[in-house]
Amino acid sequence: MSSFLSDAAKSIIASQFNNLHDTFSRDIVVYKEAQKVVISTDPNYNYIYNQTSESTSSVTNVPQKQVFKARIRYDDNRDTEYFGEFGTSTKISRVDSGSRVRIKLKKVDYDYIRDAKRIEFDGRMFLVDSDPRPHGLFDVDFYTLYLKPVETQ
Repeated sequence: MSSFLSDAAKSIIASQFNNLHDTFSRDIVVYKEAQKVVISTDPNYNYIYNQTSESTSSVTNVPQKQVFKARIRYDDNRDTEYFGEFGTSTKISRVDSGSRVRIKLKKVDYDYIRDAKRIEFDGRMFLVDSDPRPHGLFDVDFYTLYLKPVETQ
């Protein structure tokens, strides 16, 4: 089946969306579960059984973090939402509408972020509060996640 747009036109449009993302994105820091490193200075340390003759090992937690680019939108103007058919004025109040933040990331960045523990930007820490929503014109190019601040728990 033929397409209205050629592959070259699709590529140009997709690159323009990437340029839009690069223009308006900001840095976010993504924290994963800390990696535990066992430090032992005992020459008799047994790596197979994870034990020493005198138990002189110490465990160090090494934080796992990485910086990514994301478009950030604070969801602060959703005290009420309209539901129903066009022209009706049915409003439903939302609980805690000012505490959610939407971020939009590239697909390659989402692959790292999917099992993140915390995300930091603007001097605040956030937790992922939604399932990912993939989107793009021709392929899945971006993911949207909703976050909630850590201090509201």
